[in-house]
Amino acid sequence: MARTMNDDPEPRLGERELDIMQALWQLEHPATVTEVHGALVDGGHDLAYTTVQTMLNRLEAKGKVRRERRGRAHRYRAATAQKTLADAAITRLLSRFFSGSPEALATHLVGNLRDDELKRVQELIDGARAELES
Repeated sequence: MARTMNDDPEPRLGERELDIMQALWQLEHPATVTEVHGALVDGGHDLAYTTVQTMLNRLEAKGKVRRERRGRAHRYRAATAQKTLADAAITRLLSRFFSGSPEALATHLVGNLRDDELKRVQELIDGARAELES
């Protein structure tokens, strides 16, 4: 049976939502809207404070962010690990563009690497191979 968007275990996040998640992961502590907004501005994003606040609330509704009250301020933290969202995005990428084949994706990526990057990837492959053989 073909999978539908509703079968997706990880709801898709928009670009700005992902920017906010990145800011939370980088801050590494429960952060106020002001702190998240500052991290985004420092990262070159031009978002209004109220937009960040609204998006944090939407991310909370999606279960991606947790909010706790400390004193007079709410603090937000990522409730979903970066790896979890990355894995879900890669799975969708594989499905959409590479017929579910990690090999096809790797072939595509390798074709775009510089020589020094190819050497590092080869070292990773050699390490993974050695791990399988032990």
